[in-house]
Amino acid sequence: MKIPKEKVKVRIICQDGSLLLGYIYIPEGLRILDFLNDKEEKFIIVTDCFFQNIAEVHSFKLINELTKKRGAIFLNKDAIKWIEELKDEEGL
Repeated sequence: MKIPKEKVKVRIICQDGSLLLGYIYIPEGLRILDFLNDKEEKFIIVTDCFFQNIAEVHSFKLINELTKKRGAIFLNKDAIKWIEELKDEEGL
């Protein structure tokens, strides 16, 4: 059974200080905090990703050939230091 999800634009600061802009998908009616606190899933999918401070990114084990934009990544929830929901006109 497929669970309806809501696409949410977010800004994420990782434990290593890197900044990630993109979209996460959370079950409808659920807060971002509740979604992140779900212990069953260790990773979240972030789509339309844009990395800032790419030279300093360590948590994604990126290599020099990586561009600053990615279609989708799997992000370990433990790497998240701070997350903020963005309005449609912000970011990306």
